[in-house]
Amino acid sequence: MKYTGRIVLLTLSLLSWILIIVHSYSYQVYGKMDIIYLICALANIGLGWFLGKHYDIAKFYSEKDYLTQVYTRRYGLKTLSSLLQKMEQKKKELSLFVVDVDKFKQINDTYGHDTGDWVLKCIATSLVNCTRKTDIITRWGGDEFLIVAPDTNNYDLFAFLIRIENQLKEVSMILNLEISLSIGVSSYPDDALNIDELIRIADKNMYLTKIKKS
Repeated sequence: MKYTGRIVLLTLSLLSWILIIVHSYSYQVYGKMDIIYLICALANIGLGWFLGKHYDIAKFYSEKDYLTQVYTRRYGLKTLSSLLQKMEQKKKELSLFVVDVDKFKQINDTYGHDTGDWVLKCIATSLVNCTRKTDIITRWGGDEFLIVAPDTNNYDLFAFLIRIENQLKEVSMILNLEISLSIGVSSYPDDALNIDELIRIADKNMYLTKIKKS
């Protein structure tokens, strides 16, 4: 969670307090007023921190999925749009992954929704561990995730698939369940130049992968 709200509001609180002090001393207000100013300053700083903290919490949960703690679909689409513009300006590539949990309904039906939620959280953590800080991981809906990876090539794609496969083996052992994913990939600018088409192609490739497994 970022500290943007707390830093901004705390800074504004300090500045407003300093302005009050400067203004008061310009009129030669001394003595007992110093204690009042100190109390008001501490109260002002505390209020700024309190309001800033609640702003940061609200912003965090507006961007992050409550269950998995990865980004929301809305935030993912917004970020993907800006990333595509940057890749176009820098003449660089971007890869998009659509990730679907295999037989997730069966897991829910057999072991219950609590176990299903735990599987999703473990998979989200695995995806975070297997990607870079510059990559954006979004819970696309239900048991689907979307990963946006700027400035990647075919070697990076292969390396990611190997890492996630190894991570899933560990998750399967921990949960005592066989966990697998179907992943579809599309690349900018080779496959498409706009968001909708990139997602459509990656989604289609994901379903082709799933069909091959069945």
